[in-house]
This record gives sequence, structure tokens and C-alpha cells, in this order.
Amino acid sequence: MLEIVLYSLFVGSLGLQAVALGGWMRWQQHLGANQQEEEEILTQYETKEYTIAEPLPNGAAKQLKDPRLVGWEFKIVRAHRNVFRDSQVLQKLCQEEAESGWILLEKLDDRRVRFKRPIALREIIKSEYLKHEPYRSHYGPSWQPWSWAAAIAVLVAMTLPAYLGYALVSRIVSSSQTQPPIPATFPALEPSSKP
Repeated sequence: MLEIVLYSLFVGSLGLQAVALGGWMRWQQHLGANQQEEEEILTQYETKEYTIAEPLPNGAAKQLKDPRLVGWEFKIVRAHRNVFRDSQVLQKLCQEEAESGWILLEKLDDRRVRFKRPIALREIIKSEYLKHEPYRSHYGPSWQPWSWAAAIAVLVAMTLPAYLGYALVSRIVSSSQTQPPIPATFPALEPSSKP
């Protein structure tokens, strides 16, 4: 009876872990879909077209559109944790981005910040003189020790019950093979004395 209880505990534990892991993966997919949907409906901003006046011989000016001065470019800087909740971290990020000409447009949430800059700054600001990549889209360390720790914990939580269940079953099977089977005893039939 005790063996049946232990078997059911191990199997139930593995089943619960599989359900929990499936729920977590579904939650991650849902978060990714929501984030993509949020980025598709970002605020639209009007851009100004800059023109260059070219003097004509009669004193009038002819307006030319310079394609390098037309429009803005945008980027979103993301962090793995809610680091932009701290105003000092956000200010530091804005100062670093201002070195390459980026202007804070909006703080989307505590993990995402949107910047803009004129397209003309692509050619004016040289990236080799900057401390960071001007088109970076991630802020903070990319290595996350807590995610590795969580992955290791999930792996241990899944393999430990499986190993313990295997050890229990192998011990029971080996002990049942070493013991000789118990012979069945039947009561001896006595010859009847009735004629």
C-alpha cells in the first residue's frame, strides 16, 4: 500500500510540474504578444520637412528639399527589469543617448523608453567617438543570473522526483526478484470415510 502512495506522489508531482511549466510558457507567449501589440499602436508624430533656400540670380530664393534633413528616426530602449522607475537611471540613460543626438520622446513603462533624433545626425555624429552604440536597443546587463538560477531550479525540480521514483521502483523490483516466491499451501484433502 505504501508503494502505491509513493508511486502516485511521484507521478502526480511530475504531472503538476508539467502543468506549471506549460502555464508559464503560455504566460510568456502572452506577454510577448502584448508587447508586440503595444509597439504597433505607438503614438504617431508629425515630422517637419526642412528646406534649403538656394539663391537665384534675380534675388529670389528657390526652395530645395534636402533628403538628409527630412524626418526623424525613432528607437525604443528596453531593459530586462523595471530600472527606468528610478529617475536617476532614466536621467543617466537620457544623458548617454543625448551624446549621440537622441531626444527622449516618451517613457512607455518602467522597462521601455522611446527616443527620436533627426535623420541628419546619422552623418554628423560619428559612432567611433561615442562610449556606446548609437542604435542600441537594450539597457543594462544582458546576462541575467536569476533566469539561469530559475532554469536550474526547474530542472532539479523535474529530475529529482523522476530519479527518486526510478530508485524506488528499481529497489522494489530487485527485492522482489531476490526473494523466492512463496509456495501456495493448500489444505490437504483427507479421504472421506463414507462408503
